[in-house]
Amino acid sequence: MPNDPAGISGDQFGIGNFYETASNRQPSTDNYLINNSFKFAIERTPMVTYFCQKVTLPSLSFGFIEAPTKYGTRVKVAGTRYEFDSLEISFIVDEEMKNWIEIYQWMRDMGNVEDFIEYIPLEQHKSEAELIILSSAYRPKYAVSFIDLFPVNLGPIDFDSSITETEPVIATASFQYRHYDINPI
Repeated sequence: MPNDPAGISGDQFGIGNFYETASNRQPSTDNYLINNSFKFAIERTPMVTYFCQKVTLPSLSFGFIEAPTKYGTRVKVAGTRYEFDSLEISFIVDEEMKNWIEIYQWMRDMGNVEDFIEYIPLEQHKSEAELIILSSAYRPKYAVSFIDLFPVNLGPIDFDSSITETEPVIATASFQYRHYDINPI
């Protein structure tokens, strides 16, 4: 390591060699993530894919354990389990309601609503989904793959004759899944 003209190295201040060079402190890009540059697809619901307006990449939390000490304080130690929030999407409902009905029928098929005629086998309850995150130049950067996805909530459709201007109906849906992976493309 070359000598610093001031005669002081970063190690004396707790700064490692990695941070002493300017190139290691600069980001590789100064472009920021744009929230409308994405593509989303659920294998089982192609009509929802086409009309998808919004996707919320779920948060991930990791639990911890509080270990008591003899000094009356508690030490927090990582190590319980991962918690993934639900996947939330919003989509425009098409005129024939095909995309809303795709999710509605999927949910009915998973449960026993009236009899076992509608019920589908357990292995067909789940699907795969993928969120493609695009760069500022709209090129794929990351693929977020949701494993063993299934719907848990389908939002209502509001009809209102008091509205004077026509607006598309936007519905929401929530999904649970086993986990998601983020991979560069």
